[in-house]
Amino acid sequence: MTESSKPRHAHVRQSKTLASTVWIIPLIAAIAGIWLLVDYSRQQGPEITLLMDNAEGIEVNTTTIRLLNVEIGRVSSIRLRPDHKGVEVVAKLQPSAREMMREDTQFWVVKPRIDQNGVTGLNTLLSGSYISFAPGSSQEEASTFTVSELPPISAMGQHGLRLKLVGHNSKMLGAGSPVMFENLTVGSVETAKFNPKTQNVEYSIFIQSPNDVLVKSNSQFWLDSGVSVRLDGGGVKIDSAPLPAILSGAIAFNTPTAAVGQKVQAAANNQEFTVFNDRAELENKPNERTLYYVVFFKNSVRGLEAGAPVEYRGMRIGTVAQVPYFQDGDSAKLFENGWVPVRLRLDPDSMERGDEPQTREYWQNAMQAAFGKGLVATLSSNNLVLGSKMVELVDSSSGDALLKPHAQYNGHTVIASKGSGGLDELQDKVGRLLDKFNALPLDKTLGELNGSLNQLKQTLASANRLLGQNSTQKMPAELNATLQELRKTLQGVSPESPMYQDIQQTLAALNRTLQDVQPLVRTLNEKPNALIFNQNGKDPIPRGK
Repeated sequence: MTESSKPRHAHVRQSKTLASTVWIIPLIAAIAGIWLLVDYSRQQGPEITLLMDNAEGIEVNTTTIRLLNVEIGRVSSIRLRPDHKGVEVVAKLQPSAREMMREDTQFWVVKPRIDQNGVTGLNTLLSGSYISFAPGSSQEEASTFTVSELPPISAMGQHGLRLKLVGHNSKMLGAGSPVMFENLTVGSVETAKFNPKTQNVEYSIFIQSPNDVLVKSNSQFWLDSGVSVRLDGGGVKIDSAPLPAILSGAIAFNTPTAAVGQKVQAAANNQEFTVFNDRAELENKPNERTLYYVVFFKNSVRGLEAGAPVEYRGMRIGTVAQVPYFQDGDSAKLFENGWVPVRLRLDPDSMERGDEPQTREYWQNAMQAAFGKGLVATLSSNNLVLGSKMVELVDSSSGDALLKPHAQYNGHTVIASKGSGGLDELQDKVGRLLDKFNALPLDKTLGELNGSLNQLKQTLASANRLLGQNSTQKMPAELNATLQELRKTLQGVSPESPMYQDIQQTLAALNRTLQDVQPLVRTLNEKPNALIFNQNGKDPIPRGK
């Protein structure tokens, strides 16, 4: 077989175009499948996990997830947590809810509830409980949330001011309690809890805008709840809170007026304040302008307690801070010294009474000038029934015995004191009067009085014997007869009697006679010699021999 007659092998060339075309079809199918899967997933909406303490009232495919009472999704499954300390509720939401699932989104269970805000959730008696939520404003997305049993007091995106209050309070208010400013509700308590480590009650409150401008860095907070009845030296004081505070308790606050030249900044978000048990505790709290003084008393301080008023002319200007107030070593010299130191606190806020606040230095100088002019302290009775006392600042006179053993005591200026006034002074005067009465010679006086009484008894016995005689007893009858005769005699000179007529005629004749002799009497008064010489002739002229 010749070389040319040998069969030739055909060279097969693979087509690259055909291979590319074959692989494009499954690639397109895969891309289409992925796109359909993503589109399906987006149409299905997000799936979230809700952490709850228990699944009470929650049912699969029945319990709904709602926003503004509009259904957004449903519960798809319920399972226990891995640690068995709660449940995980899985819910499928609509696609439109995806953008609302943020880190600060809040979920809570809506069911029938009665609290201080009223009755809520009655519509769930027939439809069953559901889960509601408030969309958050965070930039971070989330798929796991903790469900609260109570609805949030304020939405996370609501404008306002959040504050933290801490206090060693004897009672704790619940979430939802109002926050009040001058009896007006301006906010609410979001959370309240007791810290066992510090033994303080911690509150988180929210003040809605625009009321948040009322809170300053120097604002003061206290609990205002129910009706407070306080019995002290001023009598019975009843402080009734507004109706919302009576029903559930409330937190009240005010903002003191700043002193001259002092600027007060607005409160910062999440700033911490102290909350007091009541307004009385707040008013007794010292501030940066409070002035402290010490006064010494030799009188008994029984009935004088911390918190008792310090008054000037009936106006309360301070409070007794501490009774007694010994510095180191002085309590051992109690019997040697014979006095008891008392610490006083004077509050410029109580003295200004609405005027523009002055600085602490101003009031220091004003009080020092008053002490230099003779202002002293004295103990006075505050309540006669309770026996309580107070300290009163009065003006002293030149004759008063003042007590001021030190100029400074424990770093405080000492106020001179004088003897107690008021009821104590009255008691001293009564005591001195009784001492004088006891010093009187009562035995001698009583003996003389007994002798006088014996003489009086004898005189009365003699008078009794005289009145018992027959002649004395006849005297009234004889006196009666004499009076009858006198009455008859007087009847004889009555206007109708003849004697009375004769007397009248005689008096008339005598009157006429007197009228006739009046010219003669007048002439004799003018010329006494008229009876000797001729009245009309001239007086004779005497001649010489």
